[in-house]
Amino acid sequence: MNVLLDAVGITKSFSGIRALDDVTLRVDEGERVGLIGPNGAGKTTLFNCILGTLRPDSGSVTLNGVDLGSLPVHRRARMGMGRTFQRIELFSDTTVVEHLLIAERVRQGNGALWKDLLGRGRPTSDEIRHCAEVLDLLGLTDLAEEPIESLSLGQGRLVEVGRALVTGPRLLLLDEPSSGLDRAETDALAATLAEIQREKGFAVLLVEHDVELVAAFTDRTYVLDFGRLIANGPTEQMMADAEVRRAYLGDLEVGR
Repeated sequence: MNVLLDAVGITKSFSGIRALDDVTLRVDEGERVGLIGPNGAGKTTLFNCILGTLRPDSGSVTLNGVDLGSLPVHRRARMGMGRTFQRIELFSDTTVVEHLLIAERVRQGNGALWKDLLGRGRPTSDEIRHCAEVLDLLGLTDLAEEPIESLSLGQGRLVEVGRALVTGPRLLLLDEPSSGLDRAETDALAATLAEIQREKGFAVLLVEHDVELVAAFTDRTYVLDFGRLIANGPTEQMMADAEVRRAYLGDLEVGR
């Protein structure tokens, strides 16, 4: 299996406090990988160093063998890196399909986004078809013309995933997608993501506190604690590891 994402020796400090200490993480093509750890472990910092919203003090990040160096976020996105946010971030005053159409314009990088925001610039038939395909994948076709503000949190999460899928990612970075969802909504989201991932073949890096979701969805898992990588391997093995349970799981039980 080919290596898609390779983050090597990532170190990052803030005001003399080391948030990440020589962390290395790999995601192969088509693989589903988890990243877990207690609050303050450095998960978000590592995520942001991979995405390009932060620059590591040392280390490297490559995508499909290309060193991302100081490339900005939008360049990384056009190379095949998509993401969702822990706090749902959707454009207000748009419908579901308009939300995806804006993302499609950004993907194209054709400078037409400002026209959309001003209510000008008609979408092309190709743009409409592409967005319709994504809506169908997510089971959101019936909600295409619904305003974003009318959606449930679970539906909003799916729209955010749809925005990332419109960009055609080779790697999808999910930042706590279960945040705010109940068990049924989380299970439904996981099932949808798994089905789409199998069909499209993109890789996933999942940052998540929901242990049951990580256990059900990922193949391998990395565990951070105080900025250091303390364990990595098959997810089932990580969930049973004594050091991992002491650092993160404590007395929690999967599914509890």
